[in-house]
Amino acid sequence: MFSCCCWVRWQVVVVADMNLSLQALLRFERGNAILGKQGSPRSPRPDVVKMKDYQTRSSECLPGIDPILGRRLSGGDNNWKTKVALLHDLKNEHGNLGSCKAVYVGKRHLWFRKHVKSIALMFALMGSLFLLDSFTVSLFDSISLQNSSPPMTSSGVKGDRTAYANEEERSVQMYGRLQNLAYSALAESFWEEPRKASLWKPCGDRKDAEKLGQPDKNNGYIMLSANGGLNQQRVAICNAIALASFLNATLVLPRFLYSIVWKDPSQFGDIYQEEYFMNIMKDEVNIVKELPSHLKSLDIEAIGSLITDADIVKEATPIDYLTKTLPLLLQNGVLHFLGFGNRLGSDPLPSKLQKLRCKCNFHALKFVPKIQEAGSLLIRRIRKYDAAQATLDRQLFGEFLTGSPSNKHDSARGSSKYLALHLRFEVDMIAYSLCDFGGGEKERRELQTYRESHFPMLMERLKHFMPISSSVLRNLGRCPLTPEEAALMLAGLGVKRGTYIYLASSHIYGGKFRMHSFTNLYPNLVTKETLLTPSEVSPFRNFSSQLAALDFIACATADVFAMTDSGSQLSSLVSGFRTYYGGGHAPTLRPNKKSLAAILSENGTIGWNSFEDRVRKMIKDGQSVRIRGFGRSIYRQPRHHNQGFAPHLIIMPSGMQMAMLIA
Repeated sequence: MFSCCCWVRWQVVVVADMNLSLQALLRFERGNAILGKQGSPRSPRPDVVKMKDYQTRSSECLPGIDPILGRRLSGGDNNWKTKVALLHDLKNEHGNLGSCKAVYVGKRHLWFRKHVKSIALMFALMGSLFLLDSFTVSLFDSISLQNSSPPMTSSGVKGDRTAYANEEERSVQMYGRLQNLAYSALAESFWEEPRKASLWKPCGDRKDAEKLGQPDKNNGYIMLSANGGLNQQRVAICNAIALASFLNATLVLPRFLYSIVWKDPSQFGDIYQEEYFMNIMKDEVNIVKELPSHLKSLDIEAIGSLITDADIVKEATPIDYLTKTLPLLLQNGVLHFLGFGNRLGSDPLPSKLQKLRCKCNFHALKFVPKIQEAGSLLIRRIRKYDAAQATLDRQLFGEFLTGSPSNKHDSARGSSKYLALHLRFEVDMIAYSLCDFGGGEKERRELQTYRESHFPMLMERLKHFMPISSSVLRNLGRCPLTPEEAALMLAGLGVKRGTYIYLASSHIYGGKFRMHSFTNLYPNLVTKETLLTPSEVSPFRNFSSQLAALDFIACATADVFAMTDSGSQLSSLVSGFRTYYGGGHAPTLRPNKKSLAAILSENGTIGWNSFEDRVRKMIKDGQSVRIRGFGRSIYRQPRHHNQGFAPHLIIMPSGMQMAMLIA
């Protein structure tokens, strides 16, 4: 009690001293005006800064961290420096104040005794208000968490925060200080694309009446057996469409190679609607379901018509196909492309063939009803209502798009925004990167063992070169982002703690304990396995490409899509799809790993305000609208300028390649 009274008295004395100092300041300025002395310059009055909304952390937030930590304050340092400068300039006035000091002290004590009850009452009232405020915030946090779905783990199992209790000691954390500084406040500006997005025209705009048309003469048949997963196969299909048109050939409905990696026997008709695909492309390319009978008996390999990836260079040009494959097609009447991974470059290519690629990817390839229905159900459970009316949804859901809310409660509640994150942190990717991810000696041994058994050619090359340190690789932007780094990036953008985040990924290396630093900031993490019941997932269980199609839908229709690796085929196709159908309302967040590494390297010293500003600038730079650069994928950058396409040029010298660019 005694210490409390002393503290109150000290506060009153400080207030009284400040009143005296202000009176002295007035006399000081009047004296300067009379004598013509130069006083210390005044600091400009800071503009009123509107505090951003924030959500106070409950006990389930970061343990041991003050709820107010990380809140942005404006003007504090400037005000304090101004006061210090002011008192410094008043030192010379101290002598003039000595004569009235004794009189003032007596009045000060008299004033204190007269108002002591009022002061005590004021502080009691303030204390009551603080207690009431804390109780109210805790109550609303509790209600919010009870109404939300339980947090989802990366392994697809529902559970609460206690699920990590036994693994918390093993969780990997490389940026503990920034984790503690991270707080939740949604930045609305990142839910929209830049305004200039509407100035660009889709590369396969169906309003354009010009059609390439089928050739008068058919040079033969092209067969395609595409390798890879869903997204690699999608690119191969559309490249084959362009190639068939270019070589005046009929395309046999593509087939998919069985891979020991993907272990998926799915074929074209298990994923895409065959009749729809053939009907959309019929005006430009003739497509049949199988070879004519007189060609079925041919030994394709024996007659030299089997074309593997070893026969065609990566990113091959039209000239390569004219010189190497057209003579075989004319001679044998059939070609079989085996693999066909990235075997047709983006440029140089005639603009009308680029439009065919575009039409194939964005219009002709529709998922089968089974996938559409499951995808629609997936999104309804994230958004809390039946479906949205966006163009993206209509394109992906087909007849399973409904507009009415499922019940009155959902109708009143409205839609729930969600963010989709494609987190690339699989063991093969991180092992190949040669980076260190903070898991200690045990993790380093595991990754080294994996490299030796899965990447023998990499290990052989490493014998002839000086090793590069992990810190150098990270600073160069060569290291995959960890879940912790991805979470800090989202926190730097101001994504609220309660935001639902759909995780699109196969298997996160390290599982739950690696994801702990992510779910610590964002507990509402969901996957297709947690949103769908076991019976709903069962039809897709052993078909990785069909499961990947559900991820594609969830990422493409998300309010915001964030990637951690811009080189990923899924990220490229999803971002292109969102650009094509999003209408400027489907932003994609592309971190620059080199820039982010530079920011995170200052973990020990950087302030949260500075961290936010730099992360937002990095993302903003990646969101700027650009025309498709020469050699860039049309599947990722499908916009061209309203002025139209470049001339239809088939063969050009290298100096004329820019004329074939889709502007």
